[in-house]
Formats: sequence, C-alpha cells, structure tokens
Amino acid sequence: MTQSEMKPLISAAKGLKSSTYPVWFLRQAGRYLPEYQKIRSKLSFLELCRNPKLAAEVTIQPLKRFDLDAAIIFSDILIPPAHMGQSLTFDKGHGPLLTPVIRQESDLSLLKPLDKSAVSYLGEAISITKSELSSSQTMIGFAGAPFTVASYMIEGSGSKTYLETKKMIFSQARTFFHLMDILTQATISYLEMQVEAGAEVLMLFDSWAGNLAPDDYQNHVIPHLKTLFDALDKLKVPLIYYSGQGSSNLNYLDNVKASVLAIDWRVSLTNAQSIVERYPHVKCLQGNLDPLILSCEDQGLVKDKVQKLLEESSELKLSHIFNVGHGLLPSSKTESISTAINEIRAYRSLS
Repeated sequence: MTQSEMKPLISAAKGLKSSTYPVWFLRQAGRYLPEYQKIRSKLSFLELCRNPKLAAEVTIQPLKRFDLDAAIIFSDILIPPAHMGQSLTFDKGHGPLLTPVIRQESDLSLLKPLDKSAVSYLGEAISITKSELSSSQTMIGFAGAPFTVASYMIEGSGSKTYLETKKMIFSQARTFFHLMDILTQATISYLEMQVEAGAEVLMLFDSWAGNLAPDDYQNHVIPHLKTLFDALDKLKVPLIYYSGQGSSNLNYLDNVKASVLAIDWRVSLTNAQSIVERYPHVKCLQGNLDPLILSCEDQGLVKDKVQKLLEESSELKLSHIFNVGHGLLPSSKTESISTAINEIRAYRSLS
C-alpha cells in the first residue's frame, strides 16, 4: 500500500502525514447516543457485548452521525477474565464486579488459559463492523493492559486506593508476577484473534497504571508490557498504548514497542513529545482533549479549545491523532462533538 492509499489514522500511526487529519473518540459508542440507549434498554451490557450483530451496530452508530476516521469495537476490557474462571457482572448502582477475587497464589488455580473460540463473538462483531466501514476508515481492536485488568481481578471491582493490588505487589511479588504473566499471554491471544478478524490497529488501555509509584511501574509492569508488545509487534499493525493519568509513566517506555502513545489532558502534547521523542518506535501521539469540554453547550468554547490543541499539534515533530484524553462521557453533547470535528476538518483543509 502506498502512502497515498493508506488510511489517515494508519498513516499517522506510522508517523506519516495525510491530507485528512485523523480523529476518533474513546468511548465514541455509548450512553450519550439515544440510538445506543434504545438498543441498550432491551438487554444487559454483557448481552450487548456478546451479541455480534448488535455490538457491530452500536460500534457503527457514531460513524453514521459523525465524520470519524475509525471505529473501535464495542466491548469491555474485562471480557477476558470472564472467560478465564471469574464471573463478571454489571449491576445498577455500581461498576463491574469480578468474583471470586484473586488474592493469593492458590487462587490462580481458578484461572484457565483464554480460549479464542470462547470470545469468537467479538471477532465476528469486528468482521461485521469492518464490512460496513468506508475505504478510508480504520477498524480498531482493543484490550485492557495486564496491570489494569489484574487490578480488577484482585480488587473485585474498581478502586480508589488499590489496596489489595498493592498489598499483593508488596508482599506476594511472585504471585503478582504469575498473575501478570497469565494475563500477558491471554492478552496476546485475545488481540491476535482480533487481528485475524480484521482489526487494523490495536489499543491497550492501562487506565489505572498511573496509581503506581514509578519504581513499582518499572519493576512490576514494564517487563510484562515488553513481552506483550514484542509479541504484538509481529502482527504488523500499529499499536496504541495508554499508560494512565499524567506523564510519569511515559518515562519508562523505551523498550515497549508501541508506535502511538495516548495521553490525557493532564500533560500537554509538547511535554509528552519531549519525553518520548527519544524512543525510536514512537511515531505518533494520540489525545488529549478534556472530554468534559464536549459536555459543554457553549460552541465557542468548544471551538477555542479544539483550535488550541490543533495549533499545539502543528508544532509537533511526531504525528498526531486527535482524540479525547480518556473516554466520552454520558453527558457529552452531539452538537459539541460535531463542532469539534468540523473544526478539525477545516483546520487541515486550510493548512
């Protein structure tokens, strides 16, 4: 494929310029869309994730409304442990619950290797979705990174302190290593399946890794990330990694073969580039609009914030994929999303 034939998002992920400034949004399919709510009212979240046709339908919904350059498959980062021996539920009033929790070495015997056939519904959803994309749009697959998934498996749910996770790291380091190794191999298999189904880019979410001290991230997370990304590198698709809140973890990714680093609004694009530009494998930054801006009804404010981010990106040596720093919110306004996209399209056409 020549550069001129390459999809805008893939071009950017490879460090190349494109006539189209690539844009998509984390959690672009979801609760802020009335068409999503209509489908979701008829079945549970997990039932939706496990229904290939409907999962594909909600994945495509935002692309029918907005001029986006990619679809990210509708799913959840906790799908793998739900097929490895834990039970996953999403009840009203709280987030995900995983049982039984993993707290000691003997608990690991509950876990089994991830069987690709058990998650074939996700591959089918990817195949259906990709068949509906235009020739310029990219199909993105994703998974939770091992640490972030491990934290849910250990805590049993989301956490503000990560007490049990840190207790395992501090007092049962071998057990934690073993769990991370199990999850690393499962994640490799899970993402291989997604590429086989048609995913053209992969994203790894390490949303909660920012809660670790730098030395704990380096000692207990980075070795597994290196193994994971070395294996994924062989798939020959661009790899996006989100290392958690802020910029601290960006300092330790010199041996992690992600071509795109996703950053949130707590660090500027310029500062992120100053940290990662020494890494030869990093070609692109993704982010980093505060998603709350897209919950504002003041379209002048939306235009101003988007313009400032575009102007900052124009000074980068690295290429850039426009996105929010972390997930659209249920309060996101469709008019504000349209305004942001229109500003992005106009900016590139004038540059």
